[in-house]
Amino acid sequence: MIISIATNEVQWDAFMLAHGGGFLQSWEWSIFQETLGRKVYRLEIDSPEQGGVHAQCVVIMHPLPFGLQYAYIPRGPIMNLQSKSAIEIVMRELRTKLIADGAVFVRVEWPYTSDQSPISSTDLSQWEFVPVKSVQPADTIVVDLTKNEEVLLSAMHPKTRYNIRVAERHGVIVKEGNDIDLFWRMLSETAARDKFHTHTQEHYTKMFSAFSRKRGDSSLQMKLVFAEYEGKVIAGAILLEYGDIVTYLHGASVAAHRNVMAPHLLHWTAIREAKRAGFHRYDFWGVAPSDDASHPWAGVTRFKTGFGGMHESMLGAWELSGNRFWYSLYRYAKRFLHP
Repeated sequence: MIISIATNEVQWDAFMLAHGGGFLQSWEWSIFQETLGRKVYRLEIDSPEQGGVHAQCVVIMHPLPFGLQYAYIPRGPIMNLQSKSAIEIVMRELRTKLIADGAVFVRVEWPYTSDQSPISSTDLSQWEFVPVKSVQPADTIVVDLTKNEEVLLSAMHPKTRYNIRVAERHGVIVKEGNDIDLFWRMLSETAARDKFHTHTQEHYTKMFSAFSRKRGDSSLQMKLVFAEYEGKVIAGAILLEYGDIVTYLHGASVAAHRNVMAPHLLHWTAIREAKRAGFHRYDFWGVAPSDDASHPWAGVTRFKTGFGGMHESMLGAWELSGNRFWYSLYRYAKRFLHP
């Protein structure tokens, strides 16, 4: 196999979309990562005997102390063959390439759901991978947009349908906007209230600049959607469109007027618009892995599952060592600093 740096954006995304790649492996997402100051590889793995590209992956390099670094592959690599042997060969070639370029280890978040994966946890352990905590959400709720609206509504929890009607009766209006600073202010309020961390304001500003609909020819598009009540914005969401999937990436709301249930109508409107635009899936992007009421995401999980989608669990994140000494030191330090 031959590993090379990709140079053609159109061909890159055509391969990704043809073989089930998500937005984290898109050309535009890799460019966005570069605007955040990260070194990024867009790698093509060619198989001469197959006469073309065999696999592609976006690799993001992250710094470690002492001038070291590790390689991160989010929801990749994406391949045109899904056999166990093909995946093993590709990962062996990628590991050799990335270790040669100075990576202490490679972290892979596989693009496979647990129930449809061509590889298993046992396979990964045999290949000397170590399971680690995922960076991207390992569990999600996905709504099938190929169903008609009546079926989608009937699949919802009765309380969710009721809350949508409440928002409609209160005159909540949902529309697309472009005020990323307003969204950031709401997100900061939401994070303080619900006790979670956000990216910096610069992160969201650069994201909006990279993916908003200035470029109609881009495969990855971002929508900023707001819900208004009595002329004031009280909820918002960042949606990413890639291939046939709309992903709800980030959401925010204000504490006031929570009784009008604006987020419920916001998502129902977004689901309907995505369906009408021809998308097949609406991904809520992140829920708790179980029904554990004590889980930090229990509340948001109840909200998302109320829309009646299917729960999907990914194979998760795994790390493969390149330098055993430095990787062992890294693992020890991580346990010591983050017990």
